[in-house]
Amino acid sequence: MKKRLAFGTLGELLVLAHSEQPPTDPEWKAYIEAWEVHHRANGRSRLLVCTEGGAPTAAQRHILDERVRTFSRDSARAAILSESLFARVVTNALSAMEHARASRFLGGLGARGGPDASQIYRMFARTDLRQALVWLDVSPAREPEVVRYIEQLKDVIKNSG
Repeated sequence: MKKRLAFGTLGELLVLAHSEQPPTDPEWKAYIEAWEVHHRANGRSRLLVCTEGGAPTAAQRHILDERVRTFSRDSARAAILSESLFARVVTNALSAMEHARASRFLGGLGARGGPDASQIYRMFARTDLRQALVWLDVSPAREPEVVRYIEQLKDVIKNSG
């Protein structure tokens, strides 16, 4: 079966490449488990997602949201690189879930909505990798290394099955 996602670590960064299709449930489970291990090992997680348009299903987003709830609010960040409208909609949905959780936690004080209000999820155009790295607290000087790694992950997907 053709892979729909590939992931791996590059130092403190967990990098995930998505095809244009949603991941299978076993792929998603493996990724979530890797994210949790990465988070525990580093005391925080910095995730860079590069997608051709594929995104988790509603059920997979629910699993993700349940796991993210176990992280402290400032310890996890995910930058999503895509030109896909669907990926943007999914990122906005994840941001809305996080925002709703924060509003309840803070009693709504000072909470503002919108995709840029999220402390965890942020959407970037493919050409904005440098800004995504800065938001993830990763040195922009690592951009060439990150680009090479993303291409390696894409090749894993392309050459599978």
